[in-house]
Amino acid sequence: MTKRRFYLLPLAILSIILTFSSCKKSPEYVAEPYACDCGDYTWQGSSYNLLSANYIIPDSLNSLSRRYYITADIRAEGEVEARNVNLIIESPDVIYSILDLDDENFEFSAYAQEVNQNDELLPVREYAAITGRIRVTPAIFGGIEPVEYSLTMREVVNEELVGAPFTFTGKFQVNVTYEE
Repeated sequence: MTKRRFYLLPLAILSIILTFSSCKKSPEYVAEPYACDCGDYTWQGSSYNLLSANYIIPDSLNSLSRRYYITADIRAEGEVEARNVNLIIESPDVIYSILDLDDENFEFSAYAQEVNQNDELLPVREYAAITGRIRVTPAIFGGIEPVEYSLTMREVVNEELVGAPFTFTGKFQVNVTYEE
């Protein structure tokens, strides 16, 4: 029995030494927001890098139909909670490269949502494009698909356009893949 205790004591000491020597204080973790390096936009006069740019093909019968979704963190200095502007642009077909939205042309639709967790009264605001143009270089066979846009937006409250129009511009790219 003494032989067994003799082996257990060094193992206990060794495990204590390893436990304390392997613990070390690391610097405080600082979260860095994800950035896709896939574009930027100008919202209300300020430029922001995108956090993400994605797409789906909404019409299974037309591989050149697109719904783009982009988002960026627009948090102002001193704001603690999240604040993002998300934009969705949808077109039944991007083959023509330049698409217009005006009184006569409805070649795409676009709307934005500002989510501001710092504002208790209006945490979500919605905006609709009333005019604009998008320029797409369609990735017909897959690959990088660059998109540029210039939109005139107005806020939407209770399904009514309110407030003064403003310009929302930007550019982004998505990597289009087709399932085989």
